[in-house]
Amino acid sequence: MEILRNLYRRRLRTGLTVLGIAVGILAFTVMGAMAEKFNRLIDGGEAYFARRIAIHSTGGLLRLNLLGPEEIEVMKRTPGVRHVETQIMMALDETAGFELAPRFLVGINLPNFARAQLIAGDAARLRLARGSWWRPGDRRVTVLGSAAAHKMKLDVGDIMTARGEEFKVVGILQETLSVPDGWALIPEEDARDLLMSDSALLREMGLDRVWTNAYALVDPGMGEEITDVLARSLRKGFLLHSPEQLARAAGTASNLLNTAILGSGAIAVIVGALAVINTMFFAVGERTREIGIKKAIGAGRWAILGEFLAESVLIGLLGGLLGLSVAAVLIAVLNGHAAAEGTPVFLLTPRLAFGALGFATLLGGTAGALPAWRAANLDPVEALRAI
Repeated sequence: MEILRNLYRRRLRTGLTVLGIAVGILAFTVMGAMAEKFNRLIDGGEAYFARRIAIHSTGGLLRLNLLGPEEIEVMKRTPGVRHVETQIMMALDETAGFELAPRFLVGINLPNFARAQLIAGDAARLRLARGSWWRPGDRRVTVLGSAAAHKMKLDVGDIMTARGEEFKVVGILQETLSVPDGWALIPEEDARDLLMSDSALLREMGLDRVWTNAYALVDPGMGEEITDVLARSLRKGFLLHSPEQLARAAGTASNLLNTAILGSGAIAVIVGALAVINTMFFAVGERTREIGIKKAIGAGRWAILGEFLAESVLIGLLGGLLGLSVAAVLIAVLNGHAAAEGTPVFLLTPRLAFGALGFATLLGGTAGALPAWRAANLDPVEALRAI
């Protein structure tokens, strides 16, 4: 209770100090929530591509450099390749702006896709949240990723319009926090029709078995070795990315992002630490005679140290609670606005919340350690003489 009375006696200065820490923790938490969201997206992408070697065309104005049956056979015959998953991928909305989960139409052969899902493992499996997959022979149907469904405000039974065609929504996928969240999966035949309609030259050539992307599924740890073999076996004009390459790129991006975002938040927190130091030094100066009296009647050095340290820790805790509370409300509001565009931008995890609160408390204690040590080492006689 004495600690609370001491803080109340200096309520204006204490309040401003708490506010300073709160602002720092607010910035730290909001920026940390952005980093958590991007890290989840990166982790989800790593899990999805952990056993997939990605192969796709480098493109071209005529769009002729597509994967054909010959390339797929080369992949299937390559030692170590357990399965080849084929896709026809194109932008769902060619006028879309920036999106965390870009939306694509992805044409799949359902049996081929199902086998790839089994081989890829549980961490990379796409599961239905509601609805069902289409039946063999069904046309103009789609299963939507969670972000695509949210962005277009569609549910099972609704009609999706994409690239001038209508598709009935038969299923919605569970959120994966990875690339497939933005996909609209459709039958391969429908996707090939759309691909042909975009290119008069392809129609004239009568190419009825082509794909834009393929994934060679391999066992863990075999990605780079088999990628090198495939690169030598396939004709020129294709880009190959091994799971290990994607993991390294994702790790680098994650480290840079975390450093930039959390570094910015740390600057705001340091300002709060300086406010605690300033407040506690003023408190020691104002209570010099009080400290002398306490020592004169028997209070030890550690008792004085503990009292001042407890005050600074409490200031840090109060600042952390205030900053975290405001951050939680702000994140909810910002995510509400961002969700209308497809997917939330911030992710407030328990790890981040407890970390911010613990950091604020530790910050208060650390910043108050020097003033507390000074108070504990005041000479009682000199302190009693202070005016």
